Amino acid sequence: MYGRRLAGSVTKGLLGRKNAVLGTTSKRALSEPLRGRTTPFGPYGGLRVDEEAAEMSQERMDKLGATGEGTPLYEQFMKDRVARRQKFLSENKTLVNLSHDIELLDKDGSMSCIDANQAAAHIAYALSDVSFIYPITPSSPMGEMVDEWASKGLKNCFGQTVSVTEMQSEGGAAGALHGCLKAGAFASSYTASQGLMLMIPNMYKIAGELLPCVLHVSARTLCAHALNIFGDHSDVMAARTSGWVMLCSESTQMVMDQALVSHLTTMEARVPVMHFFDGFRTSHEVNKVKMINYKDVAGLIPWEAVKRHHDSALSPNNPHIQGTNQGPDVFFQGQEASNPFHAAVPAIMEKYSEKVKDITGRKYGTFAYDGDPDAENIVVVMGSGAVTMSETVKYLNEKMGKKVGVLKVRLFRPWVQEKFLAALPAKVKRIAVLDRCKDVGAQGEPLYLDVCTTLFQAGMSDIQVIGGRFGLGGKDFTPGMAMSVFTNLEQATPKAEFTVGINDDVTHLSLPVESEPDVLPPSTIQCLLYGLGSDGTVGANKTAIKLIAKNTDNDAQGYFEYDAKKSGGLTISHLRFGPEQIKAPYLVKNANYIGIHKESYIGRYDICKNLKENGTVVINASFGAADCDKMLPDRMKFQLATKKAKLYLINAVKVGQETGMGKRVNMVMQSVFFKLSGVMPFDEAIALLKKDIVNMYGKKGDAVVAKNHQAVDKSLENLVEVPIPAAWAQLSSAKIARAPKKVYSARAYSTSASSGLASGSSAAPRSMWRSGATRSGVRYMSTVSEIKQRTLDFVHDIVEPTNLQEGNELPVSAFVPGGAVPTGTSASEKRGIALQVPRVDMDKCTQCNYCSMICPHAAVRPFLFTSAEVEAAPEGIKSGSRKAIGGGALDKYQYRIQVSPLDCTGCELCVRICPADALFFEPTEKAVALESANWEYAISVPVHGEEIDKTTVKGSQFQQPLLEFSGACEGCGETPYVKLLTQLVGDRLVVANATGCSSIWGASNPSFPYTTNARGEGPAWANSLFEDNAEFGLGMRRAFKQRRDGLMMNVDEALEDPDCKMSDKLRKLLTQYSVMRHEDKADMLLPKGRSFYNQLKEKTLPLLKEEAKNHPKLQKLWDLKDIFGRNSHWIIGGDGWAYDIGFGGLDHVLASEEHIHVLVLDTEMYSNTGGQASKVTSRGALAKFAEAGKLTAKKDLGQYAMTYKNVYVASICIHANHQQAVRAMLEAEAYPGPSLIICYSPCISQGFPMAESIDHCREAVESGYWPLYRFNPLLRESGNNPFQLDSKKVTGDLFKFLAHENRFAAVMRRDPKHAEMHQQKLEKQIGERSKALNVLSLDELPSSMNAASPSDKVTILYGSETGNAEEQAKSLFSDVKARGLHAEISTLNDFEFTDLPSQSTVVICISTCGQGEFPANSHKFWKALQDPTLPMSYLDGVKFSVFGLGDSTYSLFCVAAEAIDVRMAELGATRILNRGIGDDRDEDRFYTGWDDWTPQLWKALHAPAKPLIREVPKPAYQVDKSEGDAEPNVKTESIVPVGAVPLGMIENKLLTPPDYDRDIRHYSFNIKDTGVSYETGDVLAIWPRNNMAEVNQFCKMYGLNPKDELRVMSMPDARNPIPDELSVGQLFGSVLDIFGKPNRRFFDTLALFATDEKEKQQLEFMTSEEPEGKAVYREMMNDMVNHADVLEKFPSARPPLEQLMQMIPVIKPRSYSIASSPLMHPDKIELCIVAVDWEVRSRKELRKGQTTSYLIGCKPGDAVACAVKPSSIVLPKDPTTPILMAGMGTGLAPWRALTQHRIAQKKAGMKVGPCVIYYGARKAATEWLYREELEGYEKEGVLTMRTAFSRDQARKIYVQNRIAEDYQNVYRMMMEEKGAFFVCGSSRNVPEDIYTAMKEVMMKGGKMDEPHAEAALSSLKMDGRYTVEAWS
Repeated sequence: MYGRRLAGSVTKGLLGRKNAVLGTTSKRALSEPLRGRTTPFGPYGGLRVDEEAAEMSQERMDKLGATGEGTPLYEQFMKDRVARRQKFLSENKTLVNLSHDIELLDKDGSMSCIDANQAAAHIAYALSDVSFIYPITPSSPMGEMVDEWASKGLKNCFGQTVSVTEMQSEGGAAGALHGCLKAGAFASSYTASQGLMLMIPNMYKIAGELLPCVLHVSARTLCAHALNIFGDHSDVMAARTSGWVMLCSESTQMVMDQALVSHLTTMEARVPVMHFFDGFRTSHEVNKVKMINYKDVAGLIPWEAVKRHHDSALSPNNPHIQGTNQGPDVFFQGQEASNPFHAAVPAIMEKYSEKVKDITGRKYGTFAYDGDPDAENIVVVMGSGAVTMSETVKYLNEKMGKKVGVLKVRLFRPWVQEKFLAALPAKVKRIAVLDRCKDVGAQGEPLYLDVCTTLFQAGMSDIQVIGGRFGLGGKDFTPGMAMSVFTNLEQATPKAEFTVGINDDVTHLSLPVESEPDVLPPSTIQCLLYGLGSDGTVGANKTAIKLIAKNTDNDAQGYFEYDAKKSGGLTISHLRFGPEQIKAPYLVKNANYIGIHKESYIGRYDICKNLKENGTVVINASFGAADCDKMLPDRMKFQLATKKAKLYLINAVKVGQETGMGKRVNMVMQSVFFKLSGVMPFDEAIALLKKDIVNMYGKKGDAVVAKNHQAVDKSLENLVEVPIPAAWAQLSSAKIARAPKKVYSARAYSTSASSGLASGSSAAPRSMWRSGATRSGVRYMSTVSEIKQRTLDFVHDIVEPTNLQEGNELPVSAFVPGGAVPTGTSASEKRGIALQVPRVDMDKCTQCNYCSMICPHAAVRPFLFTSAEVEAAPEGIKSGSRKAIGGGALDKYQYRIQVSPLDCTGCELCVRICPADALFFEPTEKAVALESANWEYAISVPVHGEEIDKTTVKGSQFQQPLLEFSGACEGCGETPYVKLLTQLVGDRLVVANATGCSSIWGASNPSFPYTTNARGEGPAWANSLFEDNAEFGLGMRRAFKQRRDGLMMNVDEALEDPDCKMSDKLRKLLTQYSVMRHEDKADMLLPKGRSFYNQLKEKTLPLLKEEAKNHPKLQKLWDLKDIFGRNSHWIIGGDGWAYDIGFGGLDHVLASEEHIHVLVLDTEMYSNTGGQASKVTSRGALAKFAEAGKLTAKKDLGQYAMTYKNVYVASICIHANHQQAVRAMLEAEAYPGPSLIICYSPCISQGFPMAESIDHCREAVESGYWPLYRFNPLLRESGNNPFQLDSKKVTGDLFKFLAHENRFAAVMRRDPKHAEMHQQKLEKQIGERSKALNVLSLDELPSSMNAASPSDKVTILYGSETGNAEEQAKSLFSDVKARGLHAEISTLNDFEFTDLPSQSTVVICISTCGQGEFPANSHKFWKALQDPTLPMSYLDGVKFSVFGLGDSTYSLFCVAAEAIDVRMAELGATRILNRGIGDDRDEDRFYTGWDDWTPQLWKALHAPAKPLIREVPKPAYQVDKSEGDAEPNVKTESIVPVGAVPLGMIENKLLTPPDYDRDIRHYSFNIKDTGVSYETGDVLAIWPRNNMAEVNQFCKMYGLNPKDELRVMSMPDARNPIPDELSVGQLFGSVLDIFGKPNRRFFDTLALFATDEKEKQQLEFMTSEEPEGKAVYREMMNDMVNHADVLEKFPSARPPLEQLMQMIPVIKPRSYSIASSPLMHPDKIELCIVAVDWEVRSRKELRKGQTTSYLIGCKPGDAVACAVKPSSIVLPKDPTTPILMAGMGTGLAPWRALTQHRIAQKKAGMKVGPCVIYYGARKAATEWLYREELEGYEKEGVLTMRTAFSRDQARKIYVQNRIAEDYQNVYRMMMEEKGAFFVCGSSRNVPEDIYTAMKEVMMKGGKMDEPHAEAALSSLKMDGRYTVEAWS
């Protein structure tokens, strides 16, 4: 199809066209709903000079309900940036980085509210000259802050700004750090986890060379069975042998103090220090901290040590050599030589601890003991867990009378044995050592082993030591867990090895936690606030902490939990306030105050579980107090009552809307918090809050400040206290128990056809979800039902508890060792986070599928339904489905765009991209009520997408997305690419995914968005690390290749073994596989985008399964069944991986020649870690680590990859050019080597609203910022340019594009001059790149570089939506050059319009989309061409011609070509050839018109009729032929044309006498349960099969064996859809139209194969422009010869099969008017058909029509390939409207149907108007068809028959005579009663004869003259009341 169809229509008459007569029956011009309407976009699709239909105007957005609030992240992002920068400028304080909106640092020693990352960075900046950084969570903020402060000019203690450099990886940072230290500078860095691992080699070097350095590590777990970004000590313990000092801090204050000790110690000791603290738990915990000012820091610097370090630097003035190569004779000694330096560290550290104490009053011992001095049981622990343990010890000793203690380790390396022993209490008998890591296979963890060794060496072996693990992966460590450790110690036989904090029901190592004591001071106020990611809750709570800490004497603590969603996820703020110091590094368990900021949480989570007695609960609710009993879950009501809580409600959303705050509720809820929490006096808090509002939003203007102030004031007015009914405390236990959560769509095939497994199914044990492996490691290939059941079980066992915030309670046995999980679990979440979601108006929908393409979360999808499925659907689908448009397979389906309201994030992209404004926003609640059932039904029916060609934009979106409902940000720019990839190759996709955004939204437990189809196939996904993803993917690909080579070896052995018995079918299939593999044939994609190998697998495996038992070798093949197909291996990652840390591996993969594909999601920064700069960041862009704007140009990965010459490379932007994205992915997948696709991925971190991504991406492309191109080395093999530039012209405004993004705009605002310099350089760079790419795309040098003049040149321009017009234009380009002319080719948009007047000859090839729309890549050209200011002589001297492509079933057929053709002539251009038309409904599609037009074009261009060089065309098919059996492998009845449905014949009845010279028959076909439906007036297309006797005769003549089997692979240029497997007989019997009429191209191509020179000359003569040659050609065509006749006539011309498949079209359907009405015959279709025959004079042979003779030979029960098609007949809506029908012969068929329709309506009780049939035939006795039936209708008073049997009287009487005789009735019914007139008959004379009669009716009945009569008839035609259905 040619693109999109609009809901409105203009009749062909409006454009002055006559009704066309096309094919066997003319096509429907109008559909019933469109009658009398015009397109809502106006003529030509509404394209105007000043606007487009999908323009992002505010007026349009308001109308659709798009607020721009789909991206609240952006709003918060902008507010925070502006506020912090404004405050920095006004207060001249150090700016906290963008990711840390906590507090501005005061460097004067006062109190501040900060986290540990900031505390460490504060000291590191003071004492570092240089810092080398690389982002990694959770340490990135340290580097970001250091970079921010440096960019602001902050001076360190050496009087300089710190030099900060971002490296390409942590390994690079460590190497640079090493070099920096050797050059005599003091340097620091910040890292964690895998980053620290990459630094270890350099850490050994730095320590070995005794270089002073500090590495601040926010300790984090290492990736093991899964990625985890939270804190434990796995990383630092892995580096403990590197020779670095290891100093651990427990709290934010300690981090600052010990950071200072670390830096001072390393300066003097020359030993590097690793200062570490717990990631997130300490690094991100906000505390009130006493700052150390830089003046005091400077006073502690050991300047002599500084000088010594400077003096030791590498220098030519004092040269030395270091880093030598040593042998075994001296290396050992050299290693031991540094022992004294390490031994001196404890003393030096002690010294500086004392000095720090002098300025701060705080000192931390190497080891510190807390507890009873006589304790017998103690715990040894390190890190934040020591704080929890210390507070628990205090509680146990003071409240419970225990004598216990805790020994806290700070200095881990070097381990100071004597200090440890000194800290031990004298009476200790038992020690439990807690490690926050796991040392697999060791006797114990590191700290435990150190303690045991110390006691053993000290002779204290009588002390019992046990070891345990806690807090791995950031697991919370609470006082209750600490108590359980002591309980274990007190046992007679304590567990010697244990875990705490989990339920280990597998190895039973865990300790039970029986209670959770509240160990905090009673005065502490604890708060829990539940928010929605991006709703501002976390930011507001950080503001609250700041206000309270800064303006009261209270201590303050804040910690924030986030789920894994990139946005829209749950956030829980844990806040504590109190007059005493708060020491509680664990989550709040006893909350005084709970704020629930999203209403849906009340039923989803057990929120009040952690509510303290007499606590307060506030709910942001849309309901009132009276509804609480109904709306609150029973459990919550019971908890509120029994805990004597206070309950308050506030409708914060309503307050926000009333005050202009939109959907942000943070300010409202913060005001309520201050009112009810009691943390500080309310009036004082509100005054401070309002002051803070002025600081934050003052720069945005007074109006914004006033809105926020008003929101604060209105909050209290709307706060309602709800009395707690006493009855709530009496609720029964059954009622308060949690009800099982509904599993909405939890299934592995989450949006595929249902298997009948309910969510509560017990068909298999819960352990079934544990993948395809047992604990013994035995693999098996799961069945579809097992895959589905696994997902259901996983949802029940893991997903639901985790999403209910109960993941901590899951036992070990719930998890599979190794970390494998099922797919498709995200479908069960149904988050419902959007405030408004889109719905669709199907009457406006153009069925373009753009909304689905752009949807980041697969929440908008097109669905195809059969009639039966629609009938069984909910009412919303029944009434909201429309006939699918596009032809082919779509014709049998109903179409609907369906939205999943609970999965939509409200990003607005679908609404904005819709060209017809068919999508509009509704409140979520309303949409859920209206659409949820529709969505659930839509995903329950089978997916019909596999029948649709997926290689187009529209077709790709009918494929099930196997990536759905991810946790990505709303409007995410990455997911559409990966989603599209899963739609194209998802059933065989293997993904190696780099750590980053795509791994977080792609695989965050428990929500896994990758899913499977109905067969259980889907993407297999794995993640290794960040840095090694390319190598990881290459390893997978190599392993797969090796395994397939092994399979091939086993296949060969089985085939060669005579004892290995197998069926002939299996042997053939295995032989095919072997041949394919041995010949190393590339896997070609079949026409619908499917893999040939996979189709071969689908045929082989059923046979192999059945025969595997016959022989061990077959059994072995069956065991290897999963690798028979060809997987599609993709390496996916972000730009940080591809351009920086993983570039070395990526480069190696691209150089590997391996068939592997790389997809780079380019956001131009490290988006996952917070927006740091990378090599892909553009010049001048502000990013973290580039706060002044990046100074260097962006790395061009695409051009780099193209230098290899053998790599497929594409640069794409799905938002700007959908089709290019689809093509690039398919081309890359099919390319037999490495491929690279670089995807422009808009991101919130770029600083613009994500709702505007579509326009913004278009600006990026149009301004040249992001070029679109494809580099395909395969094109070079065929002599074509491998480089194709898809965005040639730079037409956009670069400044406008840059200014729209805050990352550029911020630099412009801050330093305009600096920004202008950056912009000029960037503009120059883009301009130079654009020129280079344009030159690279040329097939020949431009005219300025050679002697060709403009007059020698033909400029070919095209506008294409689906690729057809582009294909023809490129074909024409090649043909023009082959004739010796110079040519240029371009899309209409890319062509510089101002150059048009200077062109000599312009040929335009353009398609029309749907109802008159222009293709997207022609909009700009058409706008410019319409400019009314252009003079009428603008194109004087320009010669032109236009060829249009379209589908004549659309009313505005080829209107784009017509409009351009007319306008070019209006502007003075000379038309050298009349407009050509290619109709997709013609016998040979648009090729029919093309083949007629191009010979005339050569004549018009004065070009040779034939190419100067004539060569046999390259085959478009690859064919393998093998000997066949008596029965073909593929059943003939299974070969069904695209779009056809086999219908069983019910009746084949002869209506005329057997001896009559006309064979007229009545046929009927069963449509019940087939999915086929029809409307009165439709036609039935029938695909015949050729007569097999004639086929066998042809094969014999051609030298072919009809039984031979063919295996066919279609190349990209293939013209016809040929099945991939069939016999020769089936090829000519059921596929190729060998007995059809040949066109000129067939003769022309055939001449190339003629070996006889005389035959060759004759063929060439017939297709020449010679009059005699044309006459010979015409004579042959008039003789009705077919392809077989021609091939017989020219026996030397024998094209091979692969050429015949391209030369001969496929069998086309013939269409026949349906002779029945579905109101009367709903289960069958009836036809009335006359047999066709003619004589071939040259052969004196009578031939019969292909379809009619085929039907005559069919018997009842035979299956016939059919499809219902619309015709031009549309019944009036009003059943009382008179209908007049004229028909001749079998032209009676549709009038029988219309009459049956009226009869059925009357029988149903409706009032109907008159029906009059004017029927003509030769004789009443033989051709009065259906006489008895029609006479019966006459008796019922509905029908009047006016017959004209021409041969029943002497004077012949025809239908037109009867009409003229009855002029009074005809005129009355047509003109006075507004009737409708229909004509059906032969196109030769009937339409004209009837028209003449009707003109006479008008003249007589209406007393009109001839011109007025003609005008009246024209008006009737325009109104759709005069319709001709004619056949040829």
